[in-house]
Amino acid sequence: MRTMSDMVAKKLCWMLLVCLLAPFFVAAAADDELEASRERLDQIQQQIEETLKGLHSKKSQSGELSEDLERLDAETRRIELQTKSSKQQLSELSARLEKQREALHKIEKQKNQTEEQIRHRLVVLYKTGEVGLVRALLSEAERPRDIAEKYAFLSRMVRHDRELLNAYRQQSQNYQAAVIEIEGLRKKQASIVLRENKEQETLQKARKSKAALLAKVKQDAELLNGMLQGLRAKAARLNELVKKLETEHTQPYTENLKGLLPLKGRLSWPVPGKLRVGFGTSRHGDLGTLIESHGFDIEAAVGTPVHAAANGKVIFANNLRGYGKLLIIDHGSKYYTLYAHIARFAKQLGDSVAAAEVIAYSGYEGRDAVYFEIRQGGKPLDPAGWLKPR
Repeated sequence: MRTMSDMVAKKLCWMLLVCLLAPFFVAAAADDELEASRERLDQIQQQIEETLKGLHSKKSQSGELSEDLERLDAETRRIELQTKSSKQQLSELSARLEKQREALHKIEKQKNQTEEQIRHRLVVLYKTGEVGLVRALLSEAERPRDIAEKYAFLSRMVRHDRELLNAYRQQSQNYQAAVIEIEGLRKKQASIVLRENKEQETLQKARKSKAALLAKVKQDAELLNGMLQGLRAKAARLNELVKKLETEHTQPYTENLKGLLPLKGRLSWPVPGKLRVGFGTSRHGDLGTLIESHGFDIEAAVGTPVHAAANGKVIFANNLRGYGKLLIIDHGSKYYTLYAHIARFAKQLGDSVAAAEVIAYSGYEGRDAVYFEIRQGGKPLDPAGWLKPR
């Protein structure tokens, strides 16, 4: 039959095993993510090289370089986040390790004190001996009352000795548990340091690839002009698509004859992330030239749910060059919202959608942003005046 102490010891072992193995599962997931980033980075680099070769033989267009640059930027930011996470883990782990060392020192001190008390008791028992104790207890000169008091005293001593031994046993178990945990923390620390070094190497590779591409583009006026023309052609393709959808003989969304106008300033944001590129004319952060944006670029990690800005009907859910997977919702009276760089659709052509309903998931080709537009007919509207204030 198992004793209570055996059950406690077994439970303690299981808890230690879980605590020690859990970090390694997390570390394995982080290592897999890093490996995936390195593979994507190699693919992007290969694509850039193929695009540049194609430009020389007129088999590709300069606009494709801007897409390569977007993907390269997204991957760089993702690796930066991984590195930041590793640094944070190392900081937390170092603090935890220091705290555990302090706890171990305290346990060791208590254990040594208890050990000294046990040693002292053993010396006393050795000097007194079992015969001496019996003689002191059954002395003929003692009255029965005195013998009873001595017996009670000796019982308390035995109980105290037992408690002392139990305390020492528990302190020894705690000490071993602390030693095991510290060893596990050290191994985890070494694993994270190794991963962070690999992340730094990968990050440097990504930055080097981007710097090389930008240097080549800035040194070649034809390439730079081609990239800018590619960005303009990308916007033109979207304009043509919206006009085509307006003129097609498909049944429009007619539930709201006033369109989005009554909801101005109260539309739902498609994703909760930070605004990366606003509406209108701005300077391209890498190329240094002025560019025109007809919508918002909103930060969104891969797999982020994308929400409908308002009630409506899906009139387009397909690929469009330069935008990846694109979804367009008709809100009536020629008001439309557009969602680009989608990885996966949750709604399909012809589906009705409700405000704030999930319509898709972000992350086309690893991009970490969702592109969002509001249009009335062919005219882009500044989303800042239509979305809810944040």
